[in-house]
Amino acid sequence: MLASNFNTIQNHFLLEETRKLVQLEIINQNQFEELEKKTITTKTNSNILLRIGFFILGNFLLSSIFGLFCLAFSFIENTRMLGACAFIAGIITIVISEFLRNQKYFSYGLDDSFIVSITLFFGIATSIFSENINCIFITIILTTAFTTIRYVHTPSILIFLVSLVSYVGYWAIIQKNISSFILALLFFIAAVGIYCIQLKISQYINYYIYKNVFFTAKIVSILLAYLSLNYFSVRELSKILLEDDFSKLQEIPLASLFYITTFVIPIFYIFYGLKEKERTFLWIGLLTLGLSFATIRYYHDYLPMEYALLLAGGILFAIVYFFIQKIKNNTIGITFKEDKSINPKAFDLIKVILVNAQVNTTVDTIQKDPVEFGGGGFSGGGSGETF
Repeated sequence: MLASNFNTIQNHFLLEETRKLVQLEIINQNQFEELEKKTITTKTNSNILLRIGFFILGNFLLSSIFGLFCLAFSFIENTRMLGACAFIAGIITIVISEFLRNQKYFSYGLDDSFIVSITLFFGIATSIFSENINCIFITIILTTAFTTIRYVHTPSILIFLVSLVSYVGYWAIIQKNISSFILALLFFIAAVGIYCIQLKISQYINYYIYKNVFFTAKIVSILLAYLSLNYFSVRELSKILLEDDFSKLQEIPLASLFYITTFVIPIFYIFYGLKEKERTFLWIGLLTLGLSFATIRYYHDYLPMEYALLLAGGILFAIVYFFIQKIKNNTIGITFKEDKSINPKAFDLIKVILVNAQVNTTVDTIQKDPVEFGGGGFSGGGSGETF
């Protein structure tokens, strides 16, 4: 199963990377506009507000279609008929999604509503025909996997991963004999597995069009790795699994270990992000470090709230001010300057698209000859018009 209109989607992402060539002054604006005219690309909404507007419009269309089916079969008082209507609506959304893809719509907003509704309608149909929670989870996982691969749909990978992790959690919770430590370790292994898989697949240039999908999977895996070993999440899971309402003074098993991981993982993210220049790890590390302090604050009140906020604000201001003064003028390493580097996996494809579009990227320069004939300016160069 391949992504539909593969080449046009690839051209869309390559044109985004080619804009950086203009910033680096490798090509000028006229050359980029010439390339843009000659390249067949997708119809995409770069304005997020317009995309949301078309998404809402698509939802209105879908609700009208589904309402029409329900009205047509309203005389049949059978719940399964509603499931049949949902199944037919799911097939219709697939047909419309294929039509929009053939018209080169990608991340336009209207197509997003139909793609997401594929999972919605088939999930509703499955829940009506079969009340088995396993069937519902499997349906959602399979349909989101299909829409992610077929339509290069980034929101679908988010739904896929959340459904997959939720299914693992559901399976573990119904097994009453599993401990909270094992469940936390299971989630952590799942997070590491997701991260390694996306990292391995993203290295292949053939899957470059899925770069946003891989980026979303990367963020989810990093957050899941932290949340799986966070003290708050483990404690709340222990309440569900052990069916025991812990008091704030009562600790869960292996509490010291989870206190350590609550702070060690964000610090590791920050240092790894700085060392490897990974902004994703850096930003998530800062976010999760704040959540770690909030976790400790939730269970242990060392200071009144107003003093804690003042102290935390003062410390953060001092740290941020110190580092800004240190790195604000750096041109290499950790810097505030704009990153104008080009994705190495995309660079070879950009060269191909430039050649195919026959865009001349060389700048013609006229070199002045140092030996000028006429005027007698050089020995043997000739004479001028005056004595």
